[in-house]
Parts: sequence; structure tokens; C-alpha cells
Amino acid sequence: MTAEPSPRRAADGPRESRTPLALLRSWLPPGHSARRLIAASFVDSLGTGLFIAGSALFFTRVLGLTTVQVGVGLSLAGLAGFLGMVPLGRLADRIGGKRAIMALYVWRGACFAVYPLAREPEVFFVLAFLIGIAEWGGGPIVQGIVGAVEGEASRVRTMAVIASVRNVGFSLGAVLASLALATDSGTAFTTLVFADALTFFAAAALLSRLPAAANGAAAGPAAARAPAGGSVLRVHDPRFLALSVLNGVLFLHAILLTAALPLWIATRTQVPPAAIGAVVVLNTVLVVLLQVRLSRGSLDLRSAARRQQWSGWTLAGCCLLVALSASGGPVVATALVIAATVALTLGEIWQSVGAWRLSYALSPEDRRGYYLSVYELGTSGASAAGPALLTWAVIENGRAGWIGLAACFALTGLAITSIAHRAGRAAGAPAPTTPEDQALSPAHESSQER
Repeated sequence: MTAEPSPRRAADGPRESRTPLALLRSWLPPGHSARRLIAASFVDSLGTGLFIAGSALFFTRVLGLTTVQVGVGLSLAGLAGFLGMVPLGRLADRIGGKRAIMALYVWRGACFAVYPLAREPEVFFVLAFLIGIAEWGGGPIVQGIVGAVEGEASRVRTMAVIASVRNVGFSLGAVLASLALATDSGTAFTTLVFADALTFFAAAALLSRLPAAANGAAAGPAAARAPAGGSVLRVHDPRFLALSVLNGVLFLHAILLTAALPLWIATRTQVPPAAIGAVVVLNTVLVVLLQVRLSRGSLDLRSAARRQQWSGWTLAGCCLLVALSASGGPVVATALVIAATVALTLGEIWQSVGAWRLSYALSPEDRRGYYLSVYELGTSGASAAGPALLTWAVIENGRAGWIGLAACFALTGLAITSIAHRAGRAAGAPAPTTPEDQALSPAHESSQER
């Protein structure tokens, strides 16, 4: 009979394996290339958190822009990303993924470095457009690099770690920005922008040490090749197109978080400016904690549509709470904004969960990739048109604008439920219920991919 280990020896082993450093090493992918990608993603997201938390005050107080001008600039950035994504993918095929992503980081760093000089609206619009091209085009290139430097079994896990690290960096950047915002100083706001520019240059430097294999990651013979005759008009089911558009309406939650709500706090409420960063942190933390939990149970078309209906209701509640915040003092207004952020976050999670299930279940198996890309046009359109539309609707029109937006969200949720049920009966399409499907719940990055 084998002797059992002593209690002291048994306890020592687990204690060593559970040190923070050991846990971090076990959590990170083992490859050096993957870790460099993760490090660059963390640095990038840190700068993004710094900038987004202070951008509303930088635009309005340092550059002297109106809220409508800010909205137009952000919409131009979204439009640039929409128009530039395919050309940038082709560029990556031509010059390689490593060179392409490094060029995009340097491009963004240079644009942010000159942002404080954009005192005229026309200059701001041009810079916002240039930044949007680089900002939206990097995601697919990073995915291609991960596919090249990681094995088949570890690619999904590496992408999940990158997404988690980005959330951490984003939150940390927002916390650091809150300290600068508390000073209510134009110099501090400008410093945040310069710091963001430096993070892009630092990310490019980290990625310069990737191996040659990463440079050819996106250059496969079939990479980023659009299907012949690929057109939205080839999706013959009008219900699917309608659901894409309605999902884009719900996706306006991303614009609420990054543009409309910060501008509202800064210009129409007595909420302390530092609360803008706290709102971003609260949203990110709640998504990390609740995403997987609230994804459970969405295993068929009906439950997925119900999630999007819930999203419409909670986003409507968010709008009503924000509308009330304009008439309260600092304490009441801050409490209302925090409650609105919680409602917004629930709407964000349920929108993404429902969207993934609906789009997958209603996509023909032999054309699933194409249909899913068409479905994403709704969110891309919202990202392009949303900033200008929302800043005009809610900032310029005040409480009436928020009430109107609340009604729009609520009606959108009801419409999705009705259309999805009819589309499901017409197509006879079951929702995926395999363990692999259940593991592919949508993640926070906005963001947004904000």
C-alpha cells in the first residue's frame, strides 16, 4: 500500500501552483508570438480606454467642437471603417499581416498625435475619417495572424484570451482617465490623447518582433476573397434583411456608451466629469461578469428572439433613466446615470446573444458565412450613422429625444420577435444546440467594438 503524502507536502504543491505568476503563465498561451499579440492588444486597449473616457471633454472643451460636429466626425469614422475594411484586407494579402497591422498602428498613432491641432471642424472630420479606416480594419488582420502563429487546437482559446485582456486594458485605461478627468483641466484631456498615441506606437514596436510566419498570415490564396457576385441583394429572404437592420438599431447601445451618454453627462447634467470613466468601467466589468451567465438558455430561435426583445426593453429603460438625469442634482443625476448604465449593459449582452443565435439559425448551411456577413451590415451601418443620428436626436432635443429613442428600442424588440418567429416557421431552421455552439457565445469586444 502506497504511503499518503504528508499534509504539509500536499499543501505546499498547490500553494506553489496557485501563485499569481503561475496562474498567469498557465492562463496565457505558451507561444511567444501569441503572447506578443496579447501584449500589443493590452497596450492598444489601455490607450483606447484612456481616450474614450476623456474624448467627450477633449472634443468639446479643448477642440471647441459642438456636440453635432462630434457626432458627424464619429459617423465619418464609422463610414471610413465600413468602406475601408475590404481594401485593407486585400492590402494585408498583398504585403502580409504583420506589416499591415504594424502600419495601421503607426497610422493611428500619427493621427492621434496631431488630434490636439484639429481646432477647425474640417480638420477634425478628416482626422476622424483617417482614424476610422485604421481602427476598424485591424480586427480581421489580427485574426489572420493568430491563425498563422497558433495551431488549430489553440486558436480559439488565444482569441478568447486576447478579448479578455482587451477588456482588462480598456477598464484600466478608463480608471486612469478618471483621475485625469477629476482635474477638469484641458491640459489633462490633451495628455490623454498623446498617451493614446504612444500606446499605438508601442503596440507596433511589440508586433515588430513577430516571426516571418505572422507576416504571411493573411496572405493565403483564399484569404479575404469575396464571393463572386457577392451582394446583399443575393439574400432573398426579406425577413433576414429586416432582422439585420433591426439588430443594427439595437446595436446603437454601443454609440450610447461611447458617444451619446458621455456627451450628455458633460453638457446636460450635473454629474461630475470623472463619472464618465466610471460608466465605462462599470459597463466593462458587468459584461465580463454576466456575459456567459446571461447567454445560457438561448438554445432555439424563439428564446434568441426573446433575448433581443429583452434588449429592446432594457435599452428603453436606459433611455428613460438618462432623460431624468438632466433635472437632478449631482447625487441624484449620478445615481440615475449608474442605473442607466446597468440597463444599457443588460441590453448590450442580450442583443449580442440573440443576434448570434438568430443569424446562425436563419443562415442556410451552404451559404452561412456569406449570410452572417450580410447580417453584420446592420451593426456596421449603425456604427457609421449612429453617432451623428444620436447626438442630434438626444443631445440637441434633450428629454424628448431620449423618450423617442426609448420608444424606438421597445418597438424594435417587439418587431424582432414577430419577424423571427415567422422567418423560423418559413425556413424550418432549428437553432444550434451542440456543445460547440454553446461555447461560442458572443464576447464584449464594441465595443464595440467601440
